[in-house]
Amino acid sequence: MFTFDATQETYVVMGSAVVSLLAILVALISAKRAGGWRRRYLAAFNNAGQTVEEVLIAARTAAESAVRQGEELEKRLSLLEQKQLYNFDKMGLVRFNPFQDTGADLSFSLSVLNDRGDGLVLTSLWGREEVRVYAKPVQQRESRYALSQEEKQAIDLALNSRQELGTETRNQRQRNK
Repeated sequence: MFTFDATQETYVVMGSAVVSLLAILVALISAKRAGGWRRRYLAAFNNAGQTVEEVLIAARTAAESAVRQGEELEKRLSLLEQKQLYNFDKMGLVRFNPFQDTGADLSFSLSVLNDRGDGLVLTSLWGREEVRVYAKPVQQRESRYALSQEEKQAIDLALNSRQELGTETRNQRQRNK
């Protein structure tokens, strides 16, 4: 066992007191800095009256809600893309002159199709005495009725007038995940 005389005991007590004061000072400085970080953190989230735990719980809840909404929107978008395949949104118009003795391109073939190439072709033949209109169903770019050159050209114009955005967009989204 160690024995100290009075002078040594005084030095040990004073040294311990200085170390204790330094520890208290460091603790106070740390607490002050931590309080500053806490205030800045809460201010960044606009939640000055809440605790950090409450802010984190609210942020997690909001993030989970955003994920659920994103999943729901993805389902809805997928459904819309499937329905888009059946919308008649592709059109091609070819004007022509079927008779050499008339001077104007007043006849036409109009194709109205969806992304799969299904729809119809309307052809109007204009003559001096009469106008005839024909409608032919189209399935996968073909018709069970004979198609004229102008009708085939109208189908090609409709299908090539716009890229298939639904498929292209979906593939790009899947690559970006």
